[in-house]
Amino acid sequence: MQGAAIVPGEGLPATVLANADVTPDPVVTGSIGTAAEREEMDAMRLIDLRSGATCKVAKPANQDESFKRVPLNPDCAASPELSRITYWRSTPSGTLIMADSGGATVLEFAPGDGVLYESIYPSNALITIVPARS
Repeated sequence: MQGAAIVPGEGLPATVLANADVTPDPVVTGSIGTAAEREEMDAMRLIDLRSGATCKVAKPANQDESFKRVPLNPDCAASPELSRITYWRSTPSGTLIMADSGGATVLEFAPGDGVLYESIYPSNALITIVPARS
């Protein structure tokens, strides 16, 4: 896959709101961390609630909305879903999209209530992302 171009948005399901211009109501989403708070962290922990797999990764460094390689460690291999991840990108709406080596969306996350991100695609994924402790 070295040098192959990943086309942002390719493979995304029609229901994904990746580029939606949405502003959450602060009263309803008061416990959801702000974009500035997510920027301050340097690492996050991905937790697959189904398999119990957990792994620490550096936060996404890309601010240009292009897909970048995910720095996953071997601990993620215990999760059937996380083991498929090769690339990720952040969107203007605050979602985090994770794609496989072919650029197809595997997981999509939205800012979470009480966690950094919670999975929203596919609907049966049970994966959360929390701040990683050193």
